[in-house]
Formats: sequence, structure tokens, C-alpha cells
Amino acid sequence: MLQAYIKDDFTDLLHYQQWVNQMMDHLQYNQRHLPYYGERFINSRIQQDPEWFGAGTTFNELHKGITTYKEPELINTIYDQVSERVSLQVHDKIKDRKVQYNAMGLGIFLFDRAAMGMYRLKELYSHPHQRKVEQQEVRKVKSRYQLISDGTPVVERWEEKPDGTPRIRTTSKKVYAYYPKRDKEKRAVEIYLAIGGASSVTAENFIYSGVSAIIVAQLLEKAKVNTRISIVVGTSPDEFKRSVYASIIPVKGYDEKTDANLLALLSSDPRFYRYDGFKGVVSTYEHFKKQAPLDIGIGFNERKNLINTIEQSTYTNTAKLAPNRIYMGRIFSEAEAIRDIENTILSLAEKLNDGQ
Repeated sequence: MLQAYIKDDFTDLLHYQQWVNQMMDHLQYNQRHLPYYGERFINSRIQQDPEWFGAGTTFNELHKGITTYKEPELINTIYDQVSERVSLQVHDKIKDRKVQYNAMGLGIFLFDRAAMGMYRLKELYSHPHQRKVEQQEVRKVKSRYQLISDGTPVVERWEEKPDGTPRIRTTSKKVYAYYPKRDKEKRAVEIYLAIGGASSVTAENFIYSGVSAIIVAQLLEKAKVNTRISIVVGTSPDEFKRSVYASIIPVKGYDEKTDANLLALLSSDPRFYRYDGFKGVVSTYEHFKKQAPLDIGIGFNERKNLINTIEQSTYTNTAKLAPNRIYMGRIFSEAEAIRDIENTILSLAEKLNDGQ
């Protein structure tokens, strides 16, 4: 079984960045990596390859800590492009709870449903006796009614309730709606998103990983499915044969809305990945008192490595995992993003719609 060394107790991005800085300031096993994150080396890297972190990046902004995606307008542009091409059938594939109707007063009264069969009846009423009377109690004299017992007048009117308001009837009996209770935990979904990309991947192409996760998360929100999203940053020193070292950063909790900026930043901004992310890898090795490879190891280039890390490693025995898990990330084109979104939603629909 793959031995997983995973730090997963971060509360948010800031907590992660503070921890990384603290670890980097007190390296014992990985001091040889420290120069690669200093001002001199970073400035040299920026001069030699401006696209490594993205055009216009400075050491000061990296050192201060990246908290905002560099090109927010790019999120919207790519999001719209991808969202428009995702099949409309996929958009509504995961179903919300089915409403059930009843005539017993359980739930919310639906006026529109009742109005479809709404009607009124007439009744006979004696004002002198202040009561409704039955047909057999009256007789018709010319065009008027009178009570047989004492000859007092009886009027025909629309039915009223005891308080004088109109009595409305409807042929639609089941006019109350309610949602049956459902085990939220069984429908809970957790998205694990592997970040990163080769040096040849541009900032614009990086964004597809984040956009894919954003769209999937929003479709799940629409269906009222509890969803948690976590970023996984780490490497294996032996190509995932024996061990893996990683940190898991929470991006969205079950009771939170999707923060598109935060998700794009952590999953799709090369400044974060190639600075905070790389430092995080070194820090994770340091945390577990291990020496990171000089090239910091092999990342989650293949999705199966991410799946094995969570599902088939020693981590599985200790982690509290959601019953439905999605593995995403490392997507660098529109076609890949569309295919990944559709496959993910279709796969989840089979599980989440069971019994709906």
C-alpha cells in the first residue's frame, strides 16, 4: 500500500501560507532548497522566463503572499466559453429533492395549485335565524324563498365561512407541498483538485482546471448537494510506487458558497503554484522530517496518482471521507474541461439520483 504523508489540518489559505513561511524559516532537513525561493533566484527566474509566474510578476508580491487571482476577467471569459458548450442536459442532470403533495396540511399551501380547480357554490341562508338552511326546509313562493316552519324569508347567496369570508372550494385536493427528509451525508460530495502544470503551460491554459471545478461545484449547489472542495499540492519521490507527501488546503466547506476567485487562485494561478505551492511541497517533506528530492519530486501529473493517494493509501484509514468523491485538476484546454465536467456530472448523477 502507498504510504501517504499528508498534512490536512489547515483552516484556509492564510493558515497554509503562514505555516509554509514558518517551516521555510526553520528548515533542518531541506536547507538546500532555501536559495530557490530567495529574492535573487526569483528575480533571475523572472528575467529569464517572464511567463514562468506570469508577465509582470514581482518577487515582492510573491513574498507577500498571493491572495487574488491575477486576471479575474479571465475567469469570467473562460467560464462563459466552457459553460455555454456544456450540454444543457448535463446542467440539470443532478436532481434536487422531489416535492411531494398532500391534502393533509403538511408543508406549504400552494395557491397556484389550488387555483387550477377553484370554484364556489351557492347556499340558502336565513337572516332571521342567522343560519344556513337545507333545501327541504324551504319553499319557493313566486321568485322568492321562505322558511316552511314560520314563513320568514330565505336568501340564496354564495357560500360563506362562519367569519363572513367567501368559502372557496377546489377540485385539486393535494395543495400542500413538502420535501421529504433526506440523509444529507449520503449525498455529500467532496472534490479533490490536484494543482500544477508543466513549465510550458500558459497562465490562460492554467485556468481550465479551476473553471471545471467551479462549474461542477455550482451545478451541485443548484441541486442542493452538500459539497466540499480541497486543493491537493504534493509530490512523490519515487513516482508513487511507495510514498507520497502532500498538503490538503480547504477551499470550500459544505456550508459555504463557491468562491470563484479563491478556487481559481489555488488551482489555476502559476504564481501560487510555482511559489507557494513549491514551498509547500518542501515544507511538507520537512514537516515529516524527510528530505525532498532536489527537483521536489513527481507531482500529480496523472489523475490515477491523486486517486490512489486518497483512496488506496494509508491516508484512507485515517481520513473522514465523503461518500461521493471527485478527482479533478491538471486540465489545460476547453475540450478537456467540457469532457471532464460532463463525465463528472453524469457519473455523480447515477449515485445522487438513486431513489429520488
